[in-house]
Amino acid sequence: MRHRRAGRLALMVACALPVATLSVACGSGSGTSSGTTQVTGSPAAGTSIVVGALPVIDTAGLQVALKEGFFTQAGLRVTVKSVAQSTAAIPDLLHGSIDVIGGGNYVSFFEAQAHGTFPVEILAPAIDCTADSYGVVAMPSSGITTPAGLAGKTIAVNLTQNVQTLTTSAVLAADGVNASSVRYVQIPFPDMGAALKANRVDAISAVEPFLAGALAAGGKLVTSTCTGSMASFPLSGYITDKSWAQRHAAAATAFAQAIEKGNAYADAHPSAVRSLLPSYTSITAKAAASMPLGMFPTTLSTASMQRVAALMKSGGLATPSSVASMLPS
Repeated sequence: MRHRRAGRLALMVACALPVATLSVACGSGSGTSSGTTQVTGSPAAGTSIVVGALPVIDTAGLQVALKEGFFTQAGLRVTVKSVAQSTAAIPDLLHGSIDVIGGGNYVSFFEAQAHGTFPVEILAPAIDCTADSYGVVAMPSSGITTPAGLAGKTIAVNLTQNVQTLTTSAVLAADGVNASSVRYVQIPFPDMGAALKANRVDAISAVEPFLAGALAAGGKLVTSTCTGSMASFPLSGYITDKSWAQRHAAAATAFAQAIEKGNAYADAHPSAVRSLLPSYTSITAKAAASMPLGMFPTTLSTASMQRVAALMKSGGLATPSSVASMLPS
């Protein structure tokens, strides 16, 4: 069964994780951008939606939808405001200064739902991870060349007890490593490379563009994180408060459909994504030209969201009582 909505908080998240959702921390995009509209005859015609979006690869589908006029075609007035952290945008969502959080990592918002922070609805998917976009890097001098070498070591992550530690532990366990022997330390993505070179950590779990930066600085890829059971793992989405989605049902549906069109276009035209990235992230045109982009899904299902909940449960995190309740019926 196909769905299009959901979302929520957790304690803190330091820049949307991967590629998102791990995500490209802390790039900053310019303040706002908008796609105006007025398509008469549509139930959503003239509705204004403010999206608090992370300036990361995850939200490329949103930027494509703006540029290609998909929101305008749906009769929506969409304004994008850059936010540094998805969970930090929750107060604005609940107070009504933004309507949707773009690029929020699912784990944080599933925890928010589980803890009763607010009724989360996931409107549309943002990004799924791919093999080359997220991995663990160590310096050659460490002697760590395989996942087995990470046993008992210290790995830097953007945020502990979240999607990054969960997916990394799952991949290590699949390679026979006792994941409980690994010590995760929280270091912002932009600071990981320096910490690795200074031997303050044994390895780093990095996403683009920080993965490419670490490799260019002499680091070696120990393991890709989006492989095996973690292949195509759903990382982030477009999240709102369920009460907003219920009050603006037609607009919520139109928004989700426009995002799905944007994601489909992004997947089919990677060059379009590469040309847009420097306009709303800190990623340079040179880096964007060869950077792995991840996968922009066009459907949201109970099955894909259940993968997130199952991984959270295996890691001892609180999970929603019903994943289906977070998705539109």
